[in-house]
Amino acid sequence: MDSVILPEVFARLQQATAKDPAVLADLCREYLAEARNTLAQLQEAFQVKDAKAFRERAHYLKGSSLMVGAQELSQTCATLERMGRDSDFRGAEATLEQTATALRKVEAELSKQVGPAVIPAEGSAA
Repeated sequence: MDSVILPEVFARLQQATAKDPAVLADLCREYLAEARNTLAQLQEAFQVKDAKAFRERAHYLKGSSLMVGAQELSQTCATLERMGRDSDFRGAEATLEQTATALRKVEAELSKQVGPAVIPAEGSAA
């Protein structure tokens, strides 16, 4: 399986923040808090079958995940985005679970790479 975080993408983030490593930790923490919040919004949109909100939230999380190199997470979001675009929620529950699992892997990897301070407090949002 591919890396949880694409090394070349993460290396660019590290380079861009090399002068102040705290910036990288802050970026990662904000990304994770926002990703958790967006996943919760995706689950809410699924519950009420709001295809537009579902597509928009999936698109947002896909893009932000690409920025940090979270390839698997971005791919599951692309699948969710298609479901929302097509208003076809078959398989959405399983894909949402895959997305949550992928996010947990990203959290673990960022914690390992940057330090445990990148993990947002439970229940926090950006």
